[in-house]
Amino acid sequence: MKYCFPLLLGLFLFCACNKDEGLGGSSSLEGYVYQVEHSDDNFSFRTETFPAAKKDVYLIFGDNAADYFGDDVEVDNNGLYRFDYLRKGRYIVYSYSEYPDGRKEAVSREVKIGGGANKADTIFIHTGKAYGTSMIKGSVYALFYDGSRKVDEGPAIDADVYINHYGEEMFFERIRVGDQGVFIFQKILPGTYEVWVTSEDPETRKLTPIKQVINVTESGKIYVLPEFEVKARS
Repeated sequence: MKYCFPLLLGLFLFCACNKDEGLGGSSSLEGYVYQVEHSDDNFSFRTETFPAAKKDVYLIFGDNAADYFGDDVEVDNNGLYRFDYLRKGRYIVYSYSEYPDGRKEAVSREVKIGGGANKADTIFIHTGKAYGTSMIKGSVYALFYDGSRKVDEGPAIDADVYINHYGEEMFFERIRVGDQGVFIFQKILPGTYEVWVTSEDPETRKLTPIKQVINVTESGKIYVLPEFEVKARS
């Protein structure tokens, strides 16, 4: 017992003198997290924003992301989170955006905490099947032949359009041209692609691929290809 009191006293003095960021103070930090949902199949990249209920928020003691992770809480139904019993200093608070393939990316805010209640800037995290992706849009126009004689022309309705990664032979998606002659590939990640259709020789019926190469560099963008022109039998 005679050794316990000096040990407890030393621990108390250490905590009392420790001015670093962390738990053990009388300050609080609160803020909001909102979730931006990027749904697919809307052909416009419209998003919906709502409170990020039940998402986790993390706190780092200090202003360096490599510093020691300190605490985490769950966002409430209104998007609000709160950390209590913090000492004065600098902190990083963050939550995660999530890509369709499961990859996560931290969205952070740096905060300087003084005495009493403190607020952090709102965090917006992004989720959804279309997050981080783009679209490739184009059209196909057909010249219709009866033998060697052209008899009509117009949108190539129901024609097949293919897309593959540049340098690869196998396509990873095939879609049909719509009633206006338009096609759209969705959920395209950054990279270089070949988009192609086939043109049919009206006399020999030999099919020839017509290809366009496109480099997708940005997310949330619609890339528009020049119009394809193909021949087909009427």
